[in-house]
Amino acid sequence: MKKFFSGLLAAALTLTLAVPSASALELEDAKTLLSQYYYNGVPEEVLELDSLDAILEALGDPYTYYMTPEQYESFNQSVNGREVTGIGATVETAFDGGYLLLSVLPDSPALEAGLQPGDRLVAVDGTELTAQIDPRTLILGEEGTQLTVTVLRGGERLDFTMTRRTVLIPIVTYELVDGAAYLDCTSFGASTAATFQEAIQALDDDTAVWIVDLRSNPGGDSRSTAATSALFIGGGIMLYFRDGAGNYNYTYTSDAYPDLSDKPVIVLTSPHSASGAELFSGDIRDYGVGIAVGQRTFGKGTAQLVLDETRSSLLSGGEALKVTVYRFFSPNGATNHIVGVLPTLLVSEENTQAVGLLLSRAKPARAEGFYKLELAGQTFYLDGADAQGETAAAFTELLEALPPSATLYQGSGTQIWEEITPAQAARALGLTGYAPRDAFSDIAGTPYEREIRTLASYFLLTGFEDGTYRPGDGLTRAQFSAMLATALDLPAGEKLTFSDVSGDAWYAGAVTAVDQMGFLTGYGDGTFGPEDPLTYEQLATALSAVAAWASMEGYELAQDHLNIDEELTYLDWADWAQIPARNLSELGALPEGLTPSALADRGTAAGMLCRLMESIGLIWD
Repeated sequence: MKKFFSGLLAAALTLTLAVPSASALELEDAKTLLSQYYYNGVPEEVLELDSLDAILEALGDPYTYYMTPEQYESFNQSVNGREVTGIGATVETAFDGGYLLLSVLPDSPALEAGLQPGDRLVAVDGTELTAQIDPRTLILGEEGTQLTVTVLRGGERLDFTMTRRTVLIPIVTYELVDGAAYLDCTSFGASTAATFQEAIQALDDDTAVWIVDLRSNPGGDSRSTAATSALFIGGGIMLYFRDGAGNYNYTYTSDAYPDLSDKPVIVLTSPHSASGAELFSGDIRDYGVGIAVGQRTFGKGTAQLVLDETRSSLLSGGEALKVTVYRFFSPNGATNHIVGVLPTLLVSEENTQAVGLLLSRAKPARAEGFYKLELAGQTFYLDGADAQGETAAAFTELLEALPPSATLYQGSGTQIWEEITPAQAARALGLTGYAPRDAFSDIAGTPYEREIRTLASYFLLTGFEDGTYRPGDGLTRAQFSAMLATALDLPAGEKLTFSDVSGDAWYAGAVTAVDQMGFLTGYGDGTFGPEDPLTYEQLATALSAVAAWASMEGYELAQDHLNIDEELTYLDWADWAQIPARNLSELGALPEGLTPSALADRGTAAGMLCRLMESIGLIWD
């Protein structure tokens, strides 16, 4: 199970989401609150457990947890930006041979001592950490006192001694970096939108793009997120919430809300960008005002309500219960739950910032020596001189990451732009390390060439060792399970239950993942049939289930019965596949002329998957 993260190693490990021991809240009161608010409903057998700790563990939801008054205060501090006493570092709460440091704050003891993001905290003052030890209990101390932390870095065990002191938690900073307006946002709190507005008003005249760095941003308040993203958009719906009963509400900004800039936004993302950071990215994507550069985000698509004494008389004395109450969706109705937000340009962590800066050049007075890139409705300019020296690797990866929807032009003369391919640009610039991700030798001219290339550009599709994709080959249930699990970033299922799926089979994790999600299930005899061929009826049914889970439109379609005309249209499909076929057709993901009972091929499966992901907004376009 994925774990949420980002706690500040301050006076306490703030914003930590590890489930602490419940204390003051009465058990029956906790059951009442969970029964009333929890979005998925709490099973009766869980409510019968004899402690809140046991109930929370059985729910298996890392976002639903109890906070003591001290922990609630620390949580509020880290979200809203304050001064706290400690060492100034953010850390994952999931224990994996230690606690992974995500970032080190500026002007902090941790930075001065030499701690680095990626270090793994394993001990404090000689006490070895385990999953059962809360680091806060060891790091908590008075200002001016010393402590020694031990980390693992590159397999080496290192000690760092530092003195606790007051550290400012800046949730937004802004400056001009290499000519680009650069906003570094660590959280969406009470002051975030105001600081963004201040930055836009100060720097908009001096920049061609806005770079919004949300790497390792764990989110914050949804209203703050909406208010912040709307500064680049204006009025409109910024997110939808859906409760366990299928009812919706939404957060919006009025038509009078200021749209302060028409410059493109480049959002920098990482696997640690979560929740509000994903909401912001979804807003920028759905309203077509920018792109994202980086890695697929964390995948937290549920919203929580913090219950305290101001919201419920069952809580008192500053304690709080944070409860998952909704799933949320982007303005166009796409989820980011589990799947995360797939950036427009998928690049490595080490080149993310550099690629963003490469795209920040102003339109040149003369086109010669420059490249123009049209991507996701935006226009960017690249300086060919940046393809040399320290930024050559980032320039190369930028070209490799371009999806088929991008159009690249080479400049000449004053303002002459000639369309070229990324490979041609790489040759012209002498980028010998260029290696296209979609270079399958056997897909040119095939019906789904564009879709196959698109999925490959995001590493969502792989071929064979000989460089082929073999689009005409048949597709087994195991192969499709792997394709689907990769595309949606599904975690492996918790338990292997099929008698014909070995735990060490290459497809075991994917099979359990799609089965657990209900996308492609096994047979009644306890088998999965991993080597069985997949028919178009089965393929359509699985993809329709994906659409119902991943998008608001797919969810609504799944509730509708066929009308008379639709019954006639899908008469050739098996009864159980007719509604799924109708749903995929409505979403633009069902090719015409399919024989429903025929065996699916690899090319058509990739085409249908890509078109569905584009239609419901999982692929940025």
